Amino acid sequence: MHLTMIAAMTRNRVIGTGSGKIPWHLPRDTKHFRDFTNGKHLVLGRVTFEEMSGWFTNQTPIVLTRDKSYTPDHGLKAGSIDEAISEAAGMGAEEIAVCGGAEVYSEALPYADELFLTLIDASIEGGAYFPDHEDGIEWEEINREAFPSDDENEYAMTFLHLRRVHPSSLRPPRLHRL
Repeated sequence: MHLTMIAAMTRNRVIGTGSGKIPWHLPRDTKHFRDFTNGKHLVLGRVTFEEMSGWFTNQTPIVLTRDKSYTPDHGLKAGSIDEAISEAAGMGAEEIAVCGGAEVYSEALPYADELFLTLIDASIEGGAYFPDHEDGIEWEEINREAFPSDDENEYAMTFLHLRRVHPSSLRPPRLHRL
């Protein structure tokens, strides 16, 4: 199973307010996210999933939650990254995309093969942060595309694609690795 992560973060690694909200409105990044996740199996925490209600068209969300009684209105639920990978593999998926929030990113980072990051050229206060993805993990830059701010996008941003350098044997074991 190929595990990718997609996130938008500020210079100070803020990804959200801490209460399930995103403290910016960037249509260019929204389109980038929708294009990237089109047709994929997505892993999201419960709060992120509920905040994104109505976003899912042809994606299959897998909601990570500790609440055994929780039933998502769309998609599946799982209690861990390994369980989410198992669910996706059982449905024939070859890739799973992790979409947040902060705790889910932290749990999934050791397993990530690729990162698709939107680097927002701003320092914004928030309560949710993307983990330090460079701490002990080497990444190779595959692509970088910068965009200035404009009438629709308040902040300049850069789309950054990184691929993990370390061989898979250095990562934690995970279920159903293809």
